[in-house]
Amino acid sequence: MLKRNLLLAFLFFFANFLWSQELNFKAVASKTEVSVNERFVVQFVLTYGQENLSVDRPLSLPDFGKLHQLGESKINSFQFINGNVINQSGVEVMLVADQEGEFTIGAATVTIDGKRYRTEPIKISVKKGLKPVPPAGQRLQGAFLTAELSEENPFLNQEVVLTVKIYARDYSILRRLRNYQEPDFNNMIAKYVSEKLDDDEKQVLVNGVTFIQKVLARYVLFPQKEGKIEIDPFSINVLVSGYYGAENVQLTSEPAIMRVRELPSGKPSNFSGAIGDYKLNASLSKKQINANEAVNLEVEIVGAGNLNTLKSPEIPLPEHIEAFPPKKNDVIEVRPSGMRGAVVQNHVLVPQYGGDYKIGPVLFNYFDPNKEKYITLQTKPFNLSVNGPEPPREDSLETNDFSDHLRNDSSSLDKVVVPQKITEVKDKVVETVSTNNNWIWVLIAMGAVLIAVLFWIRSKQSGAKEKAALSEKQFKSQFKSEINQKLTALKSLAQKQDKNAFLSLQEEILTQIGMHYSGTNLSEFTETHVDEKLESTYGELAMKWKSLISECKQSKYAFGETGKSLMSKFKETEEIWKAFQKKA
Repeated sequence: MLKRNLLLAFLFFFANFLWSQELNFKAVASKTEVSVNERFVVQFVLTYGQENLSVDRPLSLPDFGKLHQLGESKINSFQFINGNVINQSGVEVMLVADQEGEFTIGAATVTIDGKRYRTEPIKISVKKGLKPVPPAGQRLQGAFLTAELSEENPFLNQEVVLTVKIYARDYSILRRLRNYQEPDFNNMIAKYVSEKLDDDEKQVLVNGVTFIQKVLARYVLFPQKEGKIEIDPFSINVLVSGYYGAENVQLTSEPAIMRVRELPSGKPSNFSGAIGDYKLNASLSKKQINANEAVNLEVEIVGAGNLNTLKSPEIPLPEHIEAFPPKKNDVIEVRPSGMRGAVVQNHVLVPQYGGDYKIGPVLFNYFDPNKEKYITLQTKPFNLSVNGPEPPREDSLETNDFSDHLRNDSSSLDKVVVPQKITEVKDKVVETVSTNNNWIWVLIAMGAVLIAVLFWIRSKQSGAKEKAALSEKQFKSQFKSEINQKLTALKSLAQKQDKNAFLSLQEEILTQIGMHYSGTNLSEFTETHVDEKLESTYGELAMKWKSLISECKQSKYAFGETGKSLMSKFKETEEIWKAFQKKA
């Protein structure tokens, strides 16, 4: 019995020892089933023992797709279990979804001691109506809750700011607030405002009585349905001392009601649903280039309104100019006054032939809810002069398909341009047939004509292949030249210590490299997707690329700083570019 107990104790101690030494990397969600616009947390946690770890590549978060990231914080903790030290470090991310659906959070990665660790994907189900609805208008003597709308009769998709406030007779109530709860935001897009104002807590008079007014939360709402929309009560608990000890007393607001109006008639033909107040800017990077060189057309929409669903205008382009999928950059802030920012699209245009081209004008229409009318913005057209061969004339050939021409017109044989020898043979055959009625020569002549036709078609195909190969070579050369130019500009920004411009250009360069070597379109671009496509061909280099672009975005959006100088970041970017060229 004693031996058995000793054996069990040894096994228990040994199992704990092994567990404490094992490195574990997991992703854990606080909830996997949430309501629309309900915030939840996902932790990416590395658990390890007392040993020192050599981190080759820091933790890289996945792309969250349509789940919006509201905040991020670091995790660092340790504890003793049976005499063993257990360390935990990682990142906690706060997320929210503004629409129903099934979403997958991809794998986070970290490389330690040469080994790459990945978390398992997490599936999140977002539904409506999961939250219970508390009774409306519950008050406490000396305290009550309100939900106030900036506009009670908005137009469809118009920006509305909702502010949740508590009113209290004394500050002691504000110190005892617990468990704030928001309802489902059905039939609308809701954005939580994290920014606070200096006057979010102040004294006010309510019916001649002094109250302390405190803003608990703000949201920017965009109604998605016409007619009446009722927002259920918000709630918060106040810890109140009673005869049997402290208890929670719930305060709730009255429902907030919108009556959403339909947009008026007279919509412009290219109206895409933009509501608010906007300005339109556009610029062409060059006015004169050579054929098969790239020029950048930047279209920027700046203003206030539903920027999150804004669709950039289409660009009218002349014939013989090839347009690549545009790159979209959104710089949007959710402020206490509403949503503000800019949506920028960069269009790469490549003219195939020489000539003078007119690009644009670019048109953008939106509805101004204050003026209650549709506004049309228009840029001036851009003139582009291209040096190179002129485009082929449409009337240079009667048809592009020689065989169709022969089938459709039996007399076309006499109109076909063939070598002089074939023409002479044909004339002799016709003459011989007329005098001698020798059908064999007719067959020989027709065979000769068929051989000539096949030779002509083959030479056309060969020429097309050579032209395609040349175009591909020119495109690669142009891409290499463009990246080198941008790296020169990036180095200059690093020397000037222009951090914001440096990070924007660094992100642009790394995005272009990832798209080019993975063959990914901009519409499909995510760091995780490109990393997976690159990994099969470029291996460890793909991980370095993803780590660098993630680090760039973290620095750009202030999610985390690495402490590296801009010149160090430039050198890493340059090394990534050289490594891809070497392996390609």
